[in-house]
Amino acid sequence: MKKQTKKTLWRGLTSTSAVLMVVSLFGTQCAITYTGTLNSYLGTTTSRIVSTGDTSAEDTNYYTSEFGDYSAENLQKLIQATYDESVLEQEEGSVLLRNNNSALPLSSNSHVTLFGHAVVQPVYAPGGANSGAASTGTYVIDLYQALKDVGFSINDTLYDAYKNSSTSRVASNNLTIAGGPNSTGDFNAAPVLGEEPKSFYTAQLQQSWENDYNDVAIVMLAREGGEDCEMMMEDPDGISALALHQDEKDMLAMIRDSGKFSKIVVLLNSAYPMELGWMDEYNVDACLWIGDPGQRGFEGVANLLTGKANPSGHLTDTYAANSLSSPAAYTQSQNVAEWSNVDEVLNSGIVTDSPLNVSYTAAQEEGIYVGYKYYETRYEDSILNPASGASGTAGSSFGGGWNYAAEVTYPFGYGLSYTTFEQTLNSVSYDADQDMFTATVTVKNTGSVSGKSVVQLYVQTPYGDYEKQNAVEKSAVQVIGYGKTDELKPGQSEQVTVTMDRYMMASYDYTNAKGYILSAGDYYLALGDNAHDALNNILAAKGASGMVDQDGNTVEGNAAKTYHWSYDTLDTESYRYSVTGEEVTNQFDDCDANYWQEGSVTYLTRQDWNGTFPTEAPAITCTEEMMQILQGELYTKPEDSLSVSDITQGQNNGLTFVSMKDVSFDDTETWDKYLDQMTVEELASQISDMFGTPEVSSVAKPAFSEGDGTASAGANTFPEEYGDTRDVCLYPCSVVAACMWNSDRLTRRGELMAEEALYCKLPLFWAGGGNLHRTPFGGRNGEYFSEDAVLTNLYTTTELTAVQSRGVTPGIKHVAGNDQELHREGLAVFFNEQAFREQTLRAFEGALSNENTMALMQSFNRLGLVWASSSKALCTQVLRKEWGFNGQQETDGVAGGAYKSHFATSLSAGTTTYCIDPTGSAASAIVEEIRGNDDGNMLLNLRDAVKRYHYMLSHTNLINGLSMNDTVESIMPWWQIALYAIDVVFVLLMVGGLFMMFRAKRRSEEKA
Repeated sequence: MKKQTKKTLWRGLTSTSAVLMVVSLFGTQCAITYTGTLNSYLGTTTSRIVSTGDTSAEDTNYYTSEFGDYSAENLQKLIQATYDESVLEQEEGSVLLRNNNSALPLSSNSHVTLFGHAVVQPVYAPGGANSGAASTGTYVIDLYQALKDVGFSINDTLYDAYKNSSTSRVASNNLTIAGGPNSTGDFNAAPVLGEEPKSFYTAQLQQSWENDYNDVAIVMLAREGGEDCEMMMEDPDGISALALHQDEKDMLAMIRDSGKFSKIVVLLNSAYPMELGWMDEYNVDACLWIGDPGQRGFEGVANLLTGKANPSGHLTDTYAANSLSSPAAYTQSQNVAEWSNVDEVLNSGIVTDSPLNVSYTAAQEEGIYVGYKYYETRYEDSILNPASGASGTAGSSFGGGWNYAAEVTYPFGYGLSYTTFEQTLNSVSYDADQDMFTATVTVKNTGSVSGKSVVQLYVQTPYGDYEKQNAVEKSAVQVIGYGKTDELKPGQSEQVTVTMDRYMMASYDYTNAKGYILSAGDYYLALGDNAHDALNNILAAKGASGMVDQDGNTVEGNAAKTYHWSYDTLDTESYRYSVTGEEVTNQFDDCDANYWQEGSVTYLTRQDWNGTFPTEAPAITCTEEMMQILQGELYTKPEDSLSVSDITQGQNNGLTFVSMKDVSFDDTETWDKYLDQMTVEELASQISDMFGTPEVSSVAKPAFSEGDGTASAGANTFPEEYGDTRDVCLYPCSVVAACMWNSDRLTRRGELMAEEALYCKLPLFWAGGGNLHRTPFGGRNGEYFSEDAVLTNLYTTTELTAVQSRGVTPGIKHVAGNDQELHREGLAVFFNEQAFREQTLRAFEGALSNENTMALMQSFNRLGLVWASSSKALCTQVLRKEWGFNGQQETDGVAGGAYKSHFATSLSAGTTTYCIDPTGSAASAIVEEIRGNDDGNMLLNLRDAVKRYHYMLSHTNLINGLSMNDTVESIMPWWQIALYAIDVVFVLLMVGGLFMMFRAKRRSEEKA
């Protein structure tokens, strides 16, 4: 019995050791996969600098901090500055949507009850890649704490009940459509809003506000999406995620019907435009949109509620009464279509990929009519051109004829204040040398409290016979410039100057001129409180009548707030050539489904709203020719390719990485000598990016780590050497930043993110979302600024230029067309070139031209049939040749998905690096192509990729501390040593256990 017990013991210990060994080895491999992320988080590296000469007289601190030397004391100054900035951004970016009878601000000694489960589970961050301080931690301030800090007395009975409830909001990361190849067959992956049911509010809980805490009911409603997490257009109950749901209705009805509260105030903790037509029904007195406030923004919310700060934010999205009413909603997200012959595609043997990556298409039939460009244009046509069908039933949300006031709750640019302002358009001038318009506007505070005012300028360009005959669509109004006043006291005035680029007024003619045009006819520049107000001013200047505001009230508009000019002839030459001198003409004809099958897609036109309004996503047939392209292997070695032996490798030319810091990109001779020093394998080591790349000893380029986050400098902590290892600041989300309409604040946001990156030794972080809110449902809308391309262009350029000025590269993402998260991998997006140029590309153009930023991340989707990272039209023709972009073009994550594994194709198209490539498959594949096929052409592509990558890095703080005489050595960070040691221990334990188990067995057999 004793012998049997020993055998059992050794068998158990061996099994346990084996399991622990497998877990340990797997964990080690996962950790190695994310080496860059871990190094960044732990403040470690895989290389060290070795000085080989006297560098004492050499200043190698090329990029310095505005706070002085890098020290514990100065880090605290930086941290405080980031927290202060977060509060200011929240104060200026929150939007006051409703304030009946001046319900806000509140007395700071108010006794309040907080309603909504979101008060104990706020949405701090927009999802995706952001700081680890997203929801918990010592340095996170929630609404409860912020209100307590300013003096509010809060009903703790209800708050504690929320806190102790098992209810939780869940943002799904696996959204599916029932019945398709990318489907679980049901809606069990739908997100849970996490609101308490009616039964939660027991009689005992309701008594908690019966006699006290009833000065104000503050209701916070939340919506949460994120990366790979779409807002549902229709949940299992058939309700839009952005509509009010039954539990929320019951809660609001209970508050209203109690009759106990003097005021009802709603806070919208959502980066997504919710449907808000219900506020009258529930007697809501005031509504403040706060978006995702980050870790300190609720302090700003409290300041707004008490009047310590005055709201000055304005919307950068249209708030529709029906979130599904835009034409884009009919062909996006859950409403995308499969190929009409999807089974044939999947069984063809040509397309060898997962059904998830090849089954879905998104035909963007709305064209340019996204957001306010749809609602405002249809509104103008309903007044001036009834024959267009603008008042017809197509697209009407509520039956009968289409009506603006019934469709729009709050227009683009809308926002209230605790005071009032008067704005006067003083003058408009045009500088032909600069190709810029300049407007001067006088703003006067006509109210009784201090506040800031946003100046919004919009333009209307001609829509005449030429445009109608050549399918050049025009929005009735387009935001073109903005400004913001300083804090104005009552009665105080300020003159605001706004400059506007005429190029932003050009339209892309993809059918006739095949380039940008300035139309002949009448142009109107208008000042307005929002897009709808500006359009009414333009209509007044045209002598129109019948205008209404968003509530349906009759208005006359103000022609004095407009400026009019005209061009006699069509101009096809002013923007025929780009900033680099490259001709700008059609590059994306094959991304139009009609290129492949005439008439397969009908684009919305204002000539016929009823006849062309989309009703469902078109089913496109994928031919065998299209399947060959869809498959993705598009590279062939050129017949005239050089031999690999013709290209110099491993030669010592005495050039180091730091010596390239001031070398022009166009100095080909010097760059060639630099690249000649690396072997094929060293070059290839630089293209597989795991949130950082390894050192290159031959040129003394160090290893480094990256950050990733649009609302932070990434999931990074400050180095232990400065005595504080807290996370970098999580700022309010990009939509809150956008709603500030304040370039100074955006600049400061960028500067402080860069300062944090300097302390964390991050030369690069992926920041600045340039995609558009094509619909309100896009999962990553919280990381992007707006539904408008021009505004996004101006914002990204402002913020990212500020980051880069301090020796940190902000890699803007996702280029291009990443408008939804559902089916994002491999989605075939079809469009016409006017929409793509004026919308998707224009949003990125400012940041990526003229080296305003030197890195970008591409997108998962296809442009037509070709993955964005393999699109030569995008990566080489537009980005490099037209815009002069010389920096890093990185894929989105390449792990998983066969369509992303054609590395020779994407590298030759203009991609430089491959994101999340844990096995180095990109590097291996390129080396095999070069060595195995003696492909000198591919080696030249690889050299070019590394040149662009190192050119970018040589303009960052990665050169800090590097002397011309330094060398770089590879080292193993302590955490890798620790993991390997743990692996060895478990291996030895398992081997020892096996030995003892067999030994016990043998002895038992011998004795038997």
